[in-house]
Amino acid sequence: MRRAPKPQDNAYIQEVLSALKADPAKIEILARNCDEYKQQMHLKRGFLRAIERLEWVIHASKDIEQFEKSILADDYIGGVIRRYPLLFKGIKS
Repeated sequence: MRRAPKPQDNAYIQEVLSALKADPAKIEILARNCDEYKQQMHLKRGFLRAIERLEWVIHASKDIEQFEKSILADDYIGGVIRRYPLLFKGIKS
């Protein structure tokens, strides 16, 4: 049985996506976050997968709307990325 997503997590993701829509250049912050976390030695396998998936989405998305759809999609990749909101650190500020 799947666990329902926490509403506050989705609210945070929505705020991050709104900030990205307002300033699409902030997508570079996401890429830097991925690079920063990949440098760390001891990471959970799930977190490493989320970093990989987020990098895929960043490279595959042509615009911010497509990026938003990929993150919010109710599929494996969207779920993995939303599970780790720490990847979106620094976007809202």
